[in-house]
Amino acid sequence: MTETKSTCPYCGVGCGVIIESDGRQISGVRGDPDHPANFGRLCSKGSTLHLSASAAVTRQTRLLQPMRRLQRGEAPQAIAWDAALDLATERFAGIVQAHGPDAVGFYLSGQLLTEDYYVFNKLAKGLLGTNNLDTNSRLCMSSAVSGYKATLGADAPPACYDDLAHAHTLFIAGSNTAFAHPILFRRIEDAKRANPALRLVVVDPRRTETAEAADLFLQIQPGSDVALFNG
Repeated sequence: MTETKSTCPYCGVGCGVIIESDGRQISGVRGDPDHPANFGRLCSKGSTLHLSASAAVTRQTRLLQPMRRLQRGEAPQAIAWDAALDLATERFAGIVQAHGPDAVGFYLSGQLLTEDYYVFNKLAKGLLGTNNLDTNSRLCMSSAVSGYKATLGADAPPACYDDLAHAHTLFIAGSNTAFAHPILFRRIEDAKRANPALRLVVVDPRRTETAEAADLFLQIQPGSDVALFNG
């Protein structure tokens, strides 16, 4: 049995996990008691990570080779890697030749690495000659980054989980933390037990699990959050 330390890939809390494997197959996952984010705790998703890597799941849900539909609605058929790459190249080149480089575009995942972004930008802008390239990381986070810089002076939250133990007030807006980030919420509960004077304020149109734990719940109308924040 081999054990490998890693990070749970689901939400952004960053819980540490210890992966148990036997040969090439992952057999189990447990929380890393030495990790500063979760100290061994895992939610239901993290504790069942190994099930998503089982052979029964991967063989049913993950492609092992390129597939092509000859006609829309038909069942896909396996094709060789070289044939798949040639087909994609020919289709892209044909569109560019017939309609110009701005007839194609790329929308990339926010999960790519910096090097991946670089390669796709070189492909789109350097080779094909189109500026039609965007990513989820910009469209999703641009407003958040602008807000962080305007209010806090930096484009990331200048805080850490240890700050919860020293806080007098926690303000949660539009997030059902108890459901979406349960391990982080456990740390909030720990801080509340250690300091009963800690005040939790929750803003949300929904009465969520997080709202139920709040000392003050502001159940605003949808769309009125800007007015609240300006106030």
